[in-house]
Amino acid sequence: MTRIKPKMYPLLLALMLTAAACEKDPPDAPPLNQPDGTMTLAELRALYTGQTVRFEDNVAVFATVSMGETSGNLYRNIFVEDGTAAINVRLDYASDIREGDRVRISLKGTVLGSYNNMLQLDSLEYGRHLIKQESGQAVAPEPVSVPDILNGGLQARLVRLEGVQFNTGELGKRFADVAEGLTENRSLTDCDGNQIIVRTSPFADFANRVVPEGNGSLVAVVSQFGSTWQLLIRSFEEMDMGGDRCDTGDPAGSGTFGEPYNVAFAMANNSGDGVWVEGYIIGVYETHASPFTRSFTAPFQTATNLLMADKPDETAPGNILTVQLPIGQVREALNLVANPANLGKPVKILGNLGTYFSAPGLLRASGYWLDGDGLVPQTPLWEETFASSLGSFTSYNLQGAQNWTHATYDGGCAYMSGYDGSNRANEDWLVSPSISLAGTNNPRLHIREAVNFGTDKGGLRVLVSDNYQGGDPSESGDWTELTGFNRPPGTNWTFVDSGPISLDAFQGKDIHIAFRYTSTTSLAPAWQVSLVRITHSE
Repeated sequence: MTRIKPKMYPLLLALMLTAAACEKDPPDAPPLNQPDGTMTLAELRALYTGQTVRFEDNVAVFATVSMGETSGNLYRNIFVEDGTAAINVRLDYASDIREGDRVRISLKGTVLGSYNNMLQLDSLEYGRHLIKQESGQAVAPEPVSVPDILNGGLQARLVRLEGVQFNTGELGKRFADVAEGLTENRSLTDCDGNQIIVRTSPFADFANRVVPEGNGSLVAVVSQFGSTWQLLIRSFEEMDMGGDRCDTGDPAGSGTFGEPYNVAFAMANNSGDGVWVEGYIIGVYETHASPFTRSFTAPFQTATNLLMADKPDETAPGNILTVQLPIGQVREALNLVANPANLGKPVKILGNLGTYFSAPGLLRASGYWLDGDGLVPQTPLWEETFASSLGSFTSYNLQGAQNWTHATYDGGCAYMSGYDGSNRANEDWLVSPSISLAGTNNPRLHIREAVNFGTDKGGLRVLVSDNYQGGDPSESGDWTELTGFNRPPGTNWTFVDSGPISLDAFQGKDIHIAFRYTSTTSLAPAWQVSLVRITHSE
């Protein structure tokens, strides 16, 4: 038992009186930081007319948090609504503000501006500009459709979409690349084919989840980057997508010239190089002024890109593929500044799928097909260069003492001449092995040759057969002469490229290529062939 000594009584009494005095007379409370006025979010948004607004007055906005940082899909960002409008709020550092928190936003010292067309209230300090008032005031998501979002007017709103599904090309994928730390887009579509992007941070707590396979509903906040609308999901549990999928027409095509992707599939599977996409030319992404905008009506001012869609009258951004047109033949042929009549025409374009203007695009266009003509880059299928011999070709001497031999000109070539001190009569064939054109599109033959002492090419024939069985080519096979291609003048040793020679008549067949040389005692030209190549479109 602790005893108190008598000499301590005066000290205890003094302490007791002090405590009593504290209980009786509390100190003054800190002064309240009351705003001089308030405004709604609709009024706040209306203040922005293209120029940054810096607030100097002590004015406040009262709103409720519709999306916070809880899931990790946002960082130093929240979205708030007040019944009149919504806005994105950027914080100086992370906070523990949650969905449903009602907050007071003191505007003095903050900045209202636009980042790639997304209106933002910036430079807010939690605890100074952003003060939590109460919790549990959930914002009800607004029921909307994909076209409602694409038409604008819902920026920063919390919305609910019904009857939507992730595109076929997204199935099996995760929302983001956690391993590489990459934010990724996933394409969402309704049953009418209207599409919008779902964008997810690798730090979201559902980033490593596989996207739902069915049709149903989801809740998200509407964001914007440039002219691209996108959705930010708050929680995996707010996706109820276990219903039967509807048929949206994807996938379409295999990405080849013969079976190109449609636009919807190219957007949903926006990766891969050297693929063909088919659609309609519907306009241009105008970049001559800020902000960049999609234009669907002539006159056009931007020649570096064009817009494609599966319908010639499409205007919804979520259904439009932007195509990059590099300097060169493709731009010259397709751009709408120089070729306004191309508007509305169907077209095939070859390029690399990837992000362009922060949305699915087709980059570095390198081929096209329009009005039955175009540029179709070819892939080597078969080649002989005669580097050190006649290679895979076989020579057949049917008349005369001369024969096809190897020469070193142009890096190696097959050489034939009927001249031996004087002109001699000859018939000599040089025949390729069997070459399969199965599974090819637009097969083309390319040869490189030089001819001297013979302006008349009648005795220098390039032939093709699809039923040659071997042996004497004059007795086996039906041979078709190939004509109409570029040939040497016949007066020098300069090698000339033929350009592409169509083999469309033999597509899907097994063929042999032959060079048939004939000479007489009055005319014996010299013929050199340094390249035989067959290409086709992928």
